[in-house]
Amino acid sequence: MAISTNAGAEVQRPLATVVIGGLITATLLTLIVLPVLYAWFEERKNVKMNKTALLTIVGFLFVLQNNAQTKLNLEQTLALAIENNTSLKASNLKIDKSNALIKNAFNFDKTKIYYSYDESNLASNNIPLKVFGIAQDFKFPTIYFADKNVHQSKATLEESAYNIKYQQIKKEVSSSFYQLVYTKNKAKTYAFLDSLYQDFAKKATRRFELGETNYLEMITAKSKQKQLETLYKQALQEVILSEEKLKAVVQVEFLEIVDENLSVLEVQTISTNENIGLQYFENAKNYEEALYKLEKQNLLPDISLEYFQGTNDLLKNNLTGYQIGLKIPLLFSGNSSKIKASKISKNIVEAEEQNYKLVLEAQYKSLLATLNQHKESINYYHNEGENLKNEIIKTANRTFKEGEIDFFQYLQSIETAKEIELSYLNNLNTYNQTIININYLTLNPF
Repeated sequence: MAISTNAGAEVQRPLATVVIGGLITATLLTLIVLPVLYAWFEERKNVKMNKTALLTIVGFLFVLQNNAQTKLNLEQTLALAIENNTSLKASNLKIDKSNALIKNAFNFDKTKIYYSYDESNLASNNIPLKVFGIAQDFKFPTIYFADKNVHQSKATLEESAYNIKYQQIKKEVSSSFYQLVYTKNKAKTYAFLDSLYQDFAKKATRRFELGETNYLEMITAKSKQKQLETLYKQALQEVILSEEKLKAVVQVEFLEIVDENLSVLEVQTISTNENIGLQYFENAKNYEEALYKLEKQNLLPDISLEYFQGTNDLLKNNLTGYQIGLKIPLLFSGNSSKIKASKISKNIVEAEEQNYKLVLEAQYKSLLATLNQHKESINYYHNEGENLKNEIIKTANRTFKEGEIDFFQYLQSIETAKEIELSYLNNLNTYNQTIININYLTLNPF
């Protein structure tokens, strides 16, 4: 796996690297580092340890272990999900099944081979014949080709269903991936604020003990610290939930993505007329049309062929004969009902297609409206909000060092700046999720 160059190697190589790195580091830790640490801490007189060398070895092993764990970007995560996702595999197997059934269209009835003896069936010498024969029934030739067209249409329909499933998997992975990136950035911001307020709460408590401040300031500081601590813990839980959701889609036990800032995604200019769901309905109509034609073909007569030979003990030569017949559907009320039902099924698919178009267009417009709504907030942050946040932090740091504001005012300024950042992250995440919904806009047609 580590040296593979086949399809999917970009996913296999990082996983193999993790396994190889784990085996190497575990072996070194067991055979070298643990005995060395044991000897060092036991301080045995007959063992002389070079502590500098020991620390170097331990540091090297930790670096090796960290490098063995490769973090995945979006493209690698998508490739891993496509390789592992069982629902996508099941959809692909349905295509294989439909393709395998195409040859089943030319499926003939079992050949009849028989022997008969009838005393009333006499030869010219008035002795009963022993008859050996073979018989075969065939459908009308055009029926086989109509049946093949049905199976081919079914295979094409399954391919459309696979494409929709593939699109949905990409949408779920992209959505979960960027949701995880958002929650990680959000947790970092709350971690920064939590550390500030922990320091502030300690200082406020100390100042109260020294009589430099009142009780109200101390409990306010503790209350604010607990509030930020709760928000930080909630943010960490959001990270865990996002990771589990992403792992559920990719269907792996361990998954770690790259640490990156939340960036603005771009809309792919795709018209709703090119939506793959509409292609599914087009193939569904072709499938129903093929079924309709097949049912009409079933009104044609079947063909039967038979060849036989008869003989008895006194005949010098065998007596031969053959029979050709047609099976005409005189009682075709059942076939008429199937034809009518098949035509109704086609009308149902057309009605569902129209409904799909209307719902798709409405959802597309709704997503565009949501996108424009959050786009204004993002533009504000890029044009003014980011500079304002940086200026608040810069001014707060300068005035606090110069003694113009106290620590409480400094915290309020930093919190205001971080609230601008948190609001931006929230709007950007909603914006990106909307873009993902637009780029992978596909309703479930089945």
